[in-house]
Amino acid sequence: MACKAQSLVTFGDLGLSTWIERNLRTLGILQPTDIQQRCIPPILEGRDVLAAAQTGSGKTAAFALPILERLQTDPYGVFAVCLTPTRELAIQLTEQFSVFCGGTSLKCETIIGGDDVKVQAQRLASRPHIVCATPGRLMEHFVFDESNSKYFSKVSTLVLDEADRLLDPGFDAELRIILSKLPKQRQTLLFSATMTQSISAMKDMNLHNVFHVDLHNCQPVDKCKQCYCFVPANVKEAYLVQVLSHFLARLTASMIVFTNSIKTCELLHQICVQLGIESVSLHSLKKQKQRQESLERFRSQRVPILFATDVASRGIDIPAVEVIINYDPPRNVSDYVHRIGRTARAERSGEAVTLVTQHDVGRFLAIEKGTTQRMEQFELNEQNFTSSLTRVIAAKRSARLAMTQDFDSKLTNQKREDKRREEKIR
Repeated sequence: MACKAQSLVTFGDLGLSTWIERNLRTLGILQPTDIQQRCIPPILEGRDVLAAAQTGSGKTAAFALPILERLQTDPYGVFAVCLTPTRELAIQLTEQFSVFCGGTSLKCETIIGGDDVKVQAQRLASRPHIVCATPGRLMEHFVFDESNSKYFSKVSTLVLDEADRLLDPGFDAELRIILSKLPKQRQTLLFSATMTQSISAMKDMNLHNVFHVDLHNCQPVDKCKQCYCFVPANVKEAYLVQVLSHFLARLTASMIVFTNSIKTCELLHQICVQLGIESVSLHSLKKQKQRQESLERFRSQRVPILFATDVASRGIDIPAVEVIINYDPPRNVSDYVHRIGRTARAERSGEAVTLVTQHDVGRFLAIEKGTTQRMEQFELNEQNFTSSLTRVIAAKRSARLAMTQDFDSKLTNQKREDKRREEKIR
């Protein structure tokens, strides 16, 4: 549940200009949430901020609005850099900045993988005021063309959105290179639904005069009903189809099914294709245009099911998601909180079902312990399961045949390209 604002506090009371308040009113945003009340004043003062709050609590506006307020006094070029772990979130941040600064001349650009590097370099040369980027692609602009560094010589604010993910070792090399190209004297803002400490990475941030706020850290959203379903590993796909059928029979309009691997994500999508169940998939092996098309079809509820890796678990705003299904239990509590945070947003209720095989019990118990919440058991009709098992097995066989050569070669090429990229960084 989003944090409620005190009734007498307005955005103007927090130090924001009337033009920002006017733009917010046109969006139906009349009062600041708790995280916005706490973070906007210290950001306007120039302090560094380390903030954790539940998904759906208004974190984006908490850093975007004061950045726009500070930027309007001296719009001199690249003022702020916002880093995010996924392309979709970077695009979404750009859209939100653009909406918030409507009616002004402020410019915001997206720098992500999947887009033409030369076109992006031209956009950077135009010195946009705000750059929303994924670390890998922004790093490439620095590594492969040193001259790009000059566009960032006066950056005043660095934002790490979904900071706990960006401070993971997987982003360490990219983050070090980016930080080395930015001014050491800057404001740094770290926001996430969950905040895990990474001491070595935090030292590189050069934080000073830090304002720290932690609202319900590592707690799932309040209105999400959490369930588990014990299933045998060898017929797990058939149980998933039963769970999907259960919710489709209830006319559920939007479900996200999370997996821990790209291959599983695409296989489950193809099984549904074979069974005539409408769905789309979202993972890093898809081209950016395909990823955007999948998201748009799901957002507009033209298809009821989105199969996704954790690329969709962080920050992406799809307000109407009714059900989250963890086909694979996430690897840690933080990822679990982020996944189920896609539902029960903006005061709505939602439901999350985690499939647990005999191999997942330890991970499942760790999630319950970490969230300090017990899940309810999700009951399935075993008679219906038996009748559909043969169909699902046949669909799985057809799905594997359909994706084997093309998909496996793409996956191999991606791994090879990732390895080459890591070697260049070293």
